[in-house]
Amino acid sequence: MCCDLRRFFVALILLRICQHAAASTSFPLAKRNCKGHCGAVSVPYPFGIGQGCYENKWFEIVCRNSNSSDQQPILFLPSIKRQVTNFNLGYFFSLLVLTKFYIQSPLKHSGCSIGDADSSLNLTGSPFFITESNKFTAVGCNNKASMKATGLQILGCETTCGNKIRSYKDANESCIGYKCCQMPIPPDLQVFDATVDKLEPGKEGCQVAFLTQLTLSGSLFTPPELSEYNEYTTMELEWRLDLSSMSSTVLLCKNNTFGDGYQCSCTDGYEGNPYLPDGCQDIDECRIPHSHNCGMNKCVNVIGSYRCEKTLSAILGGTLSSGLFLLAVGMWLLCKVHRKRKAAKQKKKFFKRNGGLLLQQQTHVLQCSVNRTKLFSSGDLEKATDKFNASRILGQGGQGTVYKGMLEDGMIVAVKKSKALEEENLEEFINEIILLSQINHRNVVKILGCCLETEVPMLVYEFIPNRNLFDHLHNPSEDFPMTWEVRLRVAWEVADALSYLHSATSVPVYHRDVKSTNILLDEKHSAKVSDFGISRSVPLDDTHLTTVVQGTVGYVDPEYLQSNHFTGKSDVYSFGVVLIELVTGGRPVSLLRPQEVRMLGAYFLEAMRNDRLHDILDARIKEECDQEEVLAVAKLARRCLSLNSEHRPTMRDVFIELDRMQSKGKGTQIQAQKGEEHDHIHISIPESMSLSYTSPDIVVENSSFLPDSKPLMPHKTQ
Repeated sequence: MCCDLRRFFVALILLRICQHAAASTSFPLAKRNCKGHCGAVSVPYPFGIGQGCYENKWFEIVCRNSNSSDQQPILFLPSIKRQVTNFNLGYFFSLLVLTKFYIQSPLKHSGCSIGDADSSLNLTGSPFFITESNKFTAVGCNNKASMKATGLQILGCETTCGNKIRSYKDANESCIGYKCCQMPIPPDLQVFDATVDKLEPGKEGCQVAFLTQLTLSGSLFTPPELSEYNEYTTMELEWRLDLSSMSSTVLLCKNNTFGDGYQCSCTDGYEGNPYLPDGCQDIDECRIPHSHNCGMNKCVNVIGSYRCEKTLSAILGGTLSSGLFLLAVGMWLLCKVHRKRKAAKQKKKFFKRNGGLLLQQQTHVLQCSVNRTKLFSSGDLEKATDKFNASRILGQGGQGTVYKGMLEDGMIVAVKKSKALEEENLEEFINEIILLSQINHRNVVKILGCCLETEVPMLVYEFIPNRNLFDHLHNPSEDFPMTWEVRLRVAWEVADALSYLHSATSVPVYHRDVKSTNILLDEKHSAKVSDFGISRSVPLDDTHLTTVVQGTVGYVDPEYLQSNHFTGKSDVYSFGVVLIELVTGGRPVSLLRPQEVRMLGAYFLEAMRNDRLHDILDARIKEECDQEEVLAVAKLARRCLSLNSEHRPTMRDVFIELDRMQSKGKGTQIQAQKGEEHDHIHISIPESMSLSYTSPDIVVENSSFLPDSKPLMPHKTQ
């Protein structure tokens, strides 16, 4: 019903518009007592034919008779020595546009039967510019065409008649290199001087380059040997007048006009050539469709405007219109109430489908331990993220999109808009929310709440402002140099967080996507482990978790790839790659390295085997680092990267080793502080819930791999 009502009013508006008759107005374009046409072409002032009929010598037009009696006269612009083909006398809204005109464009030939007479154009010092609507165009086989644009900038393209084209359809629909090519030009261009060469020397053929407004395609392509390329094509120019000086402004922008520094325009209610004295004349708005809003009232034209006078039919029509308006308002209010009820019903449906009732039930059962997870409404998060404005996006990937938001209390948060949640994963998804809400560690990003009344569930996290570790390593900032001391501290904090997840909780939690992009730095540059979208909790009696392989290229445990069995040692392997990043400053995957060592882990292990650690050490820390500490961290990383997981240390062992290095020479204060945080934390999980599951994919910047997937390739952001 609401849609039908909208269609009715759209039709009513269109009907009222169509009731106005079209009216055309003709105004003089040339100066008084001057010739206004050359053949069928109108010549607008400031151009002119004859002495005193043009603004200055740049705009003088010479009208010549053609050599043939059956052809139109020729317009010639002596100031640039070019033939004018036409003037653009179009309208933009109610303003007459006079700034564009067309000339015969020069062509640059190579290997053709005709020469290159007049093959360049130089407008420097003139008021004329080549418009951006022109395209640099090259035609002919074996063509390599180029031209100087602005400054040191050179643009060009190449054409071939071979089979090196994506498809026959592409060749017929666009000029992309098959027989012809086109590309845009920069603004404010005043010089055209092309160079045409052969792609393959020795091959015969005719090549041509030029500027034109026409858009070519393979199906409309004309071989350059034909006669139409022997002389000229059409190029669009625009002219600009310097109205900045008072004398020029007084001379050109006079009665009923205004200037913008380069051109004059008629004021509202007037139309015509604004460069002529009294060229802007009053228009009859009552005769021109859409130029007045009198509606059913009588329109009366006045100088520069119009007025509306009421009539009996207008009064009756107004009464009817008022009635229709009130009816429309009433129907709109009914539609609004209906939409609100429908939206509320839809929210309840989504809340139930996304596991909201299950979350409320489990939260009630575990109220003593689950007291930090808040249920946000969709309105709260829309307001916080400015309706999920694209400018608020912090990151996006295979699992969903993360937006920056601000809650009503002024708190800055990160809102993760997940992808669709499968019904069979509801219980596991709610289990994950409850699990993460109970994790309390200063080096783990906290989950603040969720929203389940939308089509896809959304999670709300604390906002971490200072980028991620990957950015700091590979896009360094002078504000925060990544010294060896900072790197060692970050490694120690991350190991502390992972050790806490593995062994300091009653239910071990495996992160499963440990990487430098998932390690954020807060306002004090302390490390925060984030992105638990594919994390898993594992019963104490189990030794591993069997899942479809997921993770990020360069960090995934090779043993996990082969067996599909994820253990705590798989997180240790990924952390070992992070340690190598900190030591070497290298990327996890690099095509610049030989194929066998493209993975950073393989590259590092080869260097260690050949005693070349110093060669791959990050140059930014070579001078100031403690060599013994670096060697110790490198040996620890080598143990973490052992292909046999049984030979790897636990995360607890890794943390203890890094803690020993971090605390060296600093007393036992740090150990005492961290010891307090490693007290055993009991995480409550309802007995009805399975702990071995595959949770929904809601992680940003995460890549998933099936067991039979193709060989691992580098992540696009790395």
